[in-house]
Amino acid sequence: MKKKKSVPRWLQIVSTVVANAAIVLSVVYIVFYILDGFNPMLHFLGEQVAVSKYMDVIIAGVALILGVLFLICTWKIFYGKKGKKAKRIPQSQYEEQYAEE
Repeated sequence: MKKKKSVPRWLQIVSTVVANAAIVLSVVYIVFYILDGFNPMLHFLGEQVAVSKYMDVIIAGVALILGVLFLICTWKIFYGKKGKKAKRIPQSQYEEQYAEE
């Protein structure tokens, strides 16, 4: 049985930073969209066509969902508890069990 190679520490850090950055940037964009709706004079998002404004919010929402899922998955993979190994019965005991039947 092959041993699993450990993941480099820099890869763990990069994946966590990317997930957190996606969450923060998408939340900031959604907050600016809401504030721009209440006070359009602020022009947080600038002049945009209505379709592209809604598409941007949809993309920000998807980025938020994917960032949260990515963060959960990376924490489970890198920092989660290792599964308990099942007790193995040596091959000879299997042969004895089947021989008795």
